[in-house]
Amino acid sequence: MKIEMNERRGEIIVGLALALRASSLLFSTIAMRTMGPFLTIGIRFTIAFIVIAALFHKNLNKVDVKTLLHCALIGITFFFAMLFELMGLKSTPSSVTAFLEGMVVVVVPALTCIIYRKLPDKITVISAVLALIGVAFLTLKGDRIGFTTGELLVLLGTVWYSLSVIVTDTAAKNDDLKTVSIYQLLFIAIFAYIGAFFFEEIRMPQSSTEWGAVLALAIICSCVGFTIQPFGQKYITPERAGILAVFNPLTAAVLGVIFLHETMTPGIIAGAILILIAIVLPAWIQDRAARRSE
Repeated sequence: MKIEMNERRGEIIVGLALALRASSLLFSTIAMRTMGPFLTIGIRFTIAFIVIAALFHKNLNKVDVKTLLHCALIGITFFFAMLFELMGLKSTPSSVTAFLEGMVVVVVPALTCIIYRKLPDKITVISAVLALIGVAFLTLKGDRIGFTTGELLVLLGTVWYSLSVIVTDTAAKNDDLKTVSIYQLLFIAIFAYIGAFFFEEIRMPQSSTEWGAVLALAIICSCVGFTIQPFGQKYITPERAGILAVFNPLTAAVLGVIFLHETMTPGIIAGAILILIAIVLPAWIQDRAARRSE
């Protein structure tokens, strides 16, 4: 039976994809009980590469040296984003990590302004201010504001993730997207194994729970999460997709509270709300404007 796609079903698919990808913080925390971040990334993306390459094997030959260089460039930026996220996650609650990563709503426009030398619009500035105030609440320690080492690492990972967004948009604009998706996974794994060789003790997962977490990272978060989102996004506007991005930190926070027994303090809740507003506000305003013009 063929399911007719529409905007509502597209929104459900995109929301589900974002929620699945958000679970990576939970599974990463479990996987790193015995493994280091380099090896966790390496095994995760090796499995993801094998699965995606098997599904889209016809695209494996649609590659040239230029495309491979683009994939390597995207892969190394995304690798550093993942690495700093996991290094920060070792000492930072997953709920706080998820909302700190919402700072991408500030970092991407900021980097775009620097690279293309253009000023941001009013909505972007307002969102940036709200997000920065939200981060201040998240990093509130008693009566003072201060970043822990883990929080700074997470924010550094957000900068690298923002760079990966910009690099993907510019470097691979004319490449076959399926081919890029396959080979970027391979390069992420390669960079991770190089780091593991030099900086970590090579230890495989020690229990079925840890293996389950690694497989969940590879299959649920990487393969399913990253694959189904484009199919859903085809039927909705970019503005609606932006609004649905709120599912990412919300899901991570809820999973952290339920399964990792993390505590949501008043400061974390206030900061989370402000960052969620900063994420949703630009897309909501653009969505309303688009609907009025129809």
